[in-house]
Amino acid sequence: MSEVMLRENLIASFHALQGQFETSLAEARELDQQFTDLRQQFHRHMETHLTTAQKNLPNDNPLSTQLKGFLSAVAATDTAWNNEISKRDKGIKFRKGFNDSLLVFIYGKVKSGKSSLGNYMAWGHTDPDQRVKEALPTDSHPSYFTHENTCASNGDSQDEALNRREFRVGATEATSSIQGFRLPGLTWVDSPGLHSVNEQNGRLAQDYVEHADLILYTMRSDAPGRASDLNEIRSLNTQGKEMLILVTGSDLNDEYWDDELEEIKVTVQMKSAERRQDQRDVISRELGFINSNHLLSISARYAQEHANDFEKLADSGMGQLFSTLHRISQDKGLRLKKNVPMQNFYNFMQGCQMELSPYKDLIAELETTISRLQADVPKAVTREIRVAQATMRRSIDIDFDELAGRRNEEYLMNVALRKAHRNWDSLLQGVIGQALSNVFAQITEDFKDAVSKTWHAAALKLPDFNLDKAMEQIPGGVRKGNRGLTSGVGTLIGAGLGFVAGGPAGAAIGATVGGSLGGVAGRGAEVSMREVEVITGDNLEQLLAQTHTAYAQAIEATVRQHADFSLTRQLDAALQTARVLTQEVTRTQLGFEELKQTAQQKIQK
Repeated sequence: MSEVMLRENLIASFHALQGQFETSLAEARELDQQFTDLRQQFHRHMETHLTTAQKNLPNDNPLSTQLKGFLSAVAATDTAWNNEISKRDKGIKFRKGFNDSLLVFIYGKVKSGKSSLGNYMAWGHTDPDQRVKEALPTDSHPSYFTHENTCASNGDSQDEALNRREFRVGATEATSSIQGFRLPGLTWVDSPGLHSVNEQNGRLAQDYVEHADLILYTMRSDAPGRASDLNEIRSLNTQGKEMLILVTGSDLNDEYWDDELEEIKVTVQMKSAERRQDQRDVISRELGFINSNHLLSISARYAQEHANDFEKLADSGMGQLFSTLHRISQDKGLRLKKNVPMQNFYNFMQGCQMELSPYKDLIAELETTISRLQADVPKAVTREIRVAQATMRRSIDIDFDELAGRRNEEYLMNVALRKAHRNWDSLLQGVIGQALSNVFAQITEDFKDAVSKTWHAAALKLPDFNLDKAMEQIPGGVRKGNRGLTSGVGTLIGAGLGFVAGGPAGAAIGATVGGSLGGVAGRGAEVSMREVEVITGDNLEQLLAQTHTAYAQAIEATVRQHADFSLTRQLDAALQTARVLTQEVTRTQLGFEELKQTAQQKIQK
């Protein structure tokens, strides 16, 4: 950078380029509209998906918390994007007025010589007074403007540069606005200092710097290579910005005694060439991506005091700066005017892609929660089934202990069993409901309506109580015999007939025969018998076992059926939501990537 050029020649060269500068804002606007449509569609779809999904979940469901997180992310991301869009719109409007000139932006820390350098570029003087301004031809006067002011204390007032036709220098916070001047083919923007005590000043500078065609980064020679400066330069470099690094104030005061005036005089001298080179070497080494020969050590004050001494003007570094600006404007100026809007859009799209990261993180959290529930709920189902079955068993056992006292009364026992059955059915509904409630307290609240429908639809059928019975013969009483009576009667009749036939001897024989016949004709005494039912046992123990089994199976089947149904329905719905959200994020990310690639293709290499 040994070439030297005068300020007047540089300004003349910009004037010649004025008519050649073109704008690519039309292309940038077209891409920006595509982005706006894509972003609005993404926001609308995401909000619809999440609101719908949240309506289908109870408020105490852990998935609701996740979905609320998504809604918050939508709102936060949308706000962040709106802020970025606002800055872009502000910058595009800012650039729009300077499409016929190279937009040079002066950027750096507070008190790094930005305003002094701007005054020298405009007037050839670091702190011009009215005399200096009047000395220049009217057609060479810069046209000043103020674009935005933070109204920070100690800073310049609104339109101060416009009204004074110069930048304020020397104050602690000299610049608190985006201000500048225009010369044919050149727009020079002076920005607030970075790392200002007024934080809004630094933010304002950062809002506008990306819209510059060329950045002049200033750092003081008395503190070159500070980490804060290097970090800012690295950030600008990653954004693909065209940039010159200036080590300002590369001079020192030389004091000597004036014998005639008998007082100390102060003159401005440039720091030694070796010292300036050492400083540039340090900066270059720390940055690692720029050669020290591409850095410039300058002193506008020294150039001002030696405006008519070409050799000293060259030593001030300002001549090299003007030469470099001329070369950039001639070789790269047109390309910069085309590229900067596209490069800004490309960088913006990269930022927008990063804004999608919260969605990816939240989707991952949602899927983790679903996986945990899928693993935990079946375990809870089994646990609650066992608890419900134990509760049911205890109640049945208690009731059967009371029923055992009626086991010899079959009818009454069955009446009591039917009553107990109704109580057990009611208890069954309760333990099933409680089991499902415990399982799905974090999944769903709508299981209660379906609980009774399932087990009532296939109502439990229990066997009747039966007594085991047998028929037995038992004595019914004793019936007296009449054989003695008929024998006596026969004897008398036989004797009578024998007497008639044979006299006394015939009577004896007749009596014997008649008595025998009478005895045969009569009956002896006998025992009477009758049949009765005898209880030999019952099925109470079998009935108890069957009742236990029936209700245990009812609990198992009903709870598992509803658990599986609710688990599948709720978690599948949540998984579907996660898939839809993932698809939406992916679609938008691909859309951003396509816009970014389009911008990159339009950037002229």
